[in-house]
Amino acid sequence: MAQRKQITWTELRVGLFVLAGLVLLAVAVFYVTGVNWGPKYSLKTYLPEVADLQVGAPVSLDGVMVGNVQKLSINPHPVNRMQNIQIDMRIDKRYQSLIRTDSQASLVTEGLLGNRYVNISRGSGQVVQNQGMIPGKAGNDMQEIMERGVELEANLGQLTQQVGDIIGAVRKGQGTIGKFIYDPSMYNHMNATVAKAESIINGVQSGQGSIGKLVVSDDLYNKVDATAGHAEAIFSDIQAQKGTLGKLVYDPAVYDQTKQFLSNSNALLAGVRNGKGTLGKLVTDETVFTNLRDASANVRDVTAKLNNGQGSLGKLFTDPQLYNNMTGLTGDMRLMIGDFRRDPKRFLHVKLSIF
Repeated sequence: MAQRKQITWTELRVGLFVLAGLVLLAVAVFYVTGVNWGPKYSLKTYLPEVADLQVGAPVSLDGVMVGNVQKLSINPHPVNRMQNIQIDMRIDKRYQSLIRTDSQASLVTEGLLGNRYVNISRGSGQVVQNQGMIPGKAGNDMQEIMERGVELEANLGQLTQQVGDIIGAVRKGQGTIGKFIYDPSMYNHMNATVAKAESIINGVQSGQGSIGKLVVSDDLYNKVDATAGHAEAIFSDIQAQKGTLGKLVYDPAVYDQTKQFLSNSNALLAGVRNGKGTLGKLVTDETVFTNLRDASANVRDVTAKLNNGQGSLGKLFTDPQLYNNMTGLTGDMRLMIGDFRRDPKRFLHVKLSIF
């Protein structure tokens, strides 16, 4: 008896776990599908046709999902064509205040060829109560599709005409593509270019020209090889510390002399900065600057006096009398030299007397 009770309790636990899993699965399915667990109320409407509308299809309020289609049935006694099909809908009660007596229900297609669903427009009349009815409105999906088809056909026709015009222009040899296809000059140019290229290649293969020499002749290779050999010999001599460059690279005496030269240069610069020697005095002592400044001032004063005609030198630069006298003297000397050349005895009269 004790073993029978334990088996029953195990089976009960398994059943409870399976039931809990089914409940969680159902909740997950309803959550994923967007099913609302809130209170609902019923509405109905009439439409002339409901092609491709399925039971359970969404019902939206201006695009927002508020319920689903509960039942589709044929109205046995329609007053007119608009009441051919009766549609029963279950609507979330939260949206009841937004659906009024002047609201309208119509069929809408998702995209161009998608599923169909019911869309309700908001109104401003009185609130529709449970089991109430809202008027239906014939959908214009097919009309829109036909209009789009007509517009697409017109666009395709216009595009076809434009393509035909382009092809006709190409056949007439117009434009770049037409010239390329029908004008033989392009072929002739390309043929001439290919012929020239072939001639150049043949010349290169036969060793003509610089490129031909470079491709066919071994002279450049031999020269490069010889140059590489000479360079290798030079590097070997450098590594062997031969020549000036080898001494410069490997002999530490150059480094020591350079270091000593830099040290002496630093000491010399330090002495100059400290005012030692003639160069130091010239760099740091302001006496030279003062003397140069005074000399410049004196030169400026002398130049000013010369410009003003002061003193003998000033008169010499500014007074035109000296220039005039020199000009007159030059003229007299020229006349006297002329007379001397004509009659030298006149000026060379020698008198000898004996005592």
